[in-house]
Amino acid sequence: MKNFKIIVFALCALSLFTCERDDLCDEDTPTTPRMIFEFRDLANPESTKDVMDIRVEDPDDSTHFLADYNGTNNELQMILPLKTERNETLEGETQYAVYKDYAIDDNGTPDDTSDDFPTGNKDVITITYKVIDVYVSRACSYKTTYENVSVTIEPDGDNWMLFEAATNDNQSVLNEDETHWTIRH
Repeated sequence: MKNFKIIVFALCALSLFTCERDDLCDEDTPTTPRMIFEFRDLANPESTKDVMDIRVEDPDDSTHFLADYNGTNNELQMILPLKTERNETLEGETQYAVYKDYAIDDNGTPDDTSDDFPTGNKDVITITYKVIDVYVSRACSYKTTYENVSVTIEPDGDNWMLFEAATNDNQSVLNEDETHWTIRH
């Protein structure tokens, strides 16, 4: 009987050491953040200002657009994903075409290949940054953060986005808990 107790104890102890923890990443664990822009009034920078009928798309391919910003009304902010690809110096770049007062005109075409074409004021923004991979945990692996972020609005003679500014001193995107940049219009 004494040997039986020792064998049972040994098997129980051995089973405790061979079990693995569940390697599931908790839903609340912060992942790669998106960049948050807040729209503000040019005349009163402390006041937010809506952008009517906003659309955000790839500047080279209008069929690739962000579903959350496809002619939507009354947007006070814009949340954009940034690319995680980088060059050998860890620098990355993301570019978007952002329309204000976006609409589809079905009365004619600029190139006769379609019956519909977009109208509205389009500005192209370019976001450059340094890509940093940060280890989160064995279950969650890595997340990407962005440092030394800069935003450029391409001048086109009819820009609706007139001024952009970082809201933090080190111009980084580490989480989605705060606004990273403001755009005044």
